[in-house]
Amino acid sequence: MLKKSKTWTLNGIYANWKLTVAIEPGEYTDDLPEWPSERLAPVVGHFFEAVNLYELRRDADLTHRLD
Repeated sequence: MLKKSKTWTLNGIYANWKLTVAIEPGEYTDDLPEWPSERLAPVVGHFFEAVNLYELRRDADLTHRLD
């Protein structure tokens, strides 16, 4: 089975984050569509924003506990 996949990684302070998106052919075809970069851009952007917000929040929580 053919499969296309792409992985984005973000090395944070508290964790190393990885998002992998895979495109696999459907049940009745072996053809895969072109990689939909423009359609996946918002998903990837959201991934990076979510990781950044999580890491900032965790940093703020730890800083608050130290006070």
